[in-house]
This record gives sequence, structure tokens and C-alpha cells, in this order.
Amino acid sequence: MGESRFVSYSDEEKQIVRQGINAIRTVLTGTDEASKLSLLLCLDWFMDPYYGQDISDIKEELTDLLQEVVVSDDSLSVKEDALELLSSYAWGPLTILENNIESVEEKLRPDVEYTVNMHRIALIEPVMLDECNRLYKENKSNCSWISDRVWILYDRKLSCSCKDEKPDIEMYWLFDKGELLNGVPYKRSCFSLTNEKGFFLRPEIRFNILLKEGKALITYYFGTRCARCLEYELKCVDGKYSLCNMTDVWVS
Repeated sequence: MGESRFVSYSDEEKQIVRQGINAIRTVLTGTDEASKLSLLLCLDWFMDPYYGQDISDIKEELTDLLQEVVVSDDSLSVKEDALELLSSYAWGPLTILENNIESVEEKLRPDVEYTVNMHRIALIEPVMLDECNRLYKENKSNCSWISDRVWILYDRKLSCSCKDEKPDIEMYWLFDKGELLNGVPYKRSCFSLTNEKGFFLRPEIRFNILLKEGKALITYYFGTRCARCLEYELKCVDGKYSLCNMTDVWVS
């Protein structure tokens, strides 16, 4: 997130983690920035399931502590690294962070908002994909010339203004002859190839989840004669999300 810097850790940091949450708290609430950064890097090794380290006995307390660090530490670098751990290995609700978003630096706020909403977004993504699939099939049935291969992109910068700016792609899928694939590389070089509305010159659908506004957007571009931007209201009942009140933002 921040500027390039060199940070390392040693057996000393590993021993601190193994001593438990109180030892970790002593370092992360202290005043030595270098020690905090080294310990946070070491925690990445412990928290990453790939390395097989079991810290389940302190997971909840550690998640709370990392949230407190993001909210209250004096160092932006320390906050960034703590937030990176939360976004990579924690899962909501992250109530400490969510209740103190306004206390976090403006530079970090978009990433903080995304992190506290990850568990909600995970529930909404399948709903968005189902709607993208429906829109594609509806258009394909009316226009046989539409490609059998269409990209679906979760673009965090997508807005109603449809400005021609480089997107912030959170995830992408390829809808290939009725099958949804999520392991096919997307050629990002094509971002510079856009039409007058800022769409890439390959058949695609983009969506964005605007939780703060309680809305979602979908835009699709299947060719010069078939492009549209739709806005939906997000509805949540008993933890289940759905789309309602679809309206056209523009149609091409």
C-alpha cells in the first residue's frame, strides 16, 4: 500500500508470537516503529495457512488488536501493514474498524471500507454474477451475433458517470459458451482500448457494489449497438442479499 521499504524478522519475532497475545500487544502498542513492522511481517507468516502455523487460540484477540492498530497507531506504515493482514486473513464483522472508519486517515479509508465489507461482498458477488448471466443470455437470445465469450469484471471504480479512467479490477471471470470460468488470465493491456463511453473493445460486463449507498451498478458492452448501464437497489433480509428496482442510467 505504501512506499517501498525493507522490513525483516527473525526468530526473536517468532518467539514473541509464540508467547501469546500479551507479548504481541506489548510490541504493537509500544513506540518502536521498526519492531512493530517486523512483528507484523512475522505475523503474516503465522497467519498464512500455507505455512501451517496454528494460532487459532489467539485469532479473535489478534484480529481485535490489529483493528485497534489500524485505528490508533501513529505510523501510517504500521497501519497499512496491520490492515493488509486483516484484509488477507481476517473475516467480518470487524466491528472495531467499522465503528471507527472516520478516525482513519483519508488515504486508507477506501481500503478500510472494503476490508470491513468483505464478508458482505462475498454474499453479494454471486447475486451480481447471476444478474450478469441473465442480462447476457437475454441479449444473446435477441442478438445472435453477440460473442460466446464475454468477460465479467468487478470494477471498484465503476460509477454512473462512466468516465474513461483505468478501472480498479477486484475480480474477473470469463463467461465462455455458458460456463463461468475464474482462472483465465485477463489481458489488462486492453484497458487503453476504449470506445466513446470508456468501455473496452471486447465484449464484457462490469459491475460494482456500492454498499455505502445501498446500490449496485452493472454496465455491459456487447458491441456498438448493444450497450447499457443499469442501477439497482441492494436489499438485505436475514443476511441474504437481492437486487431490486432496476433503472436505466443510459442506453446506447
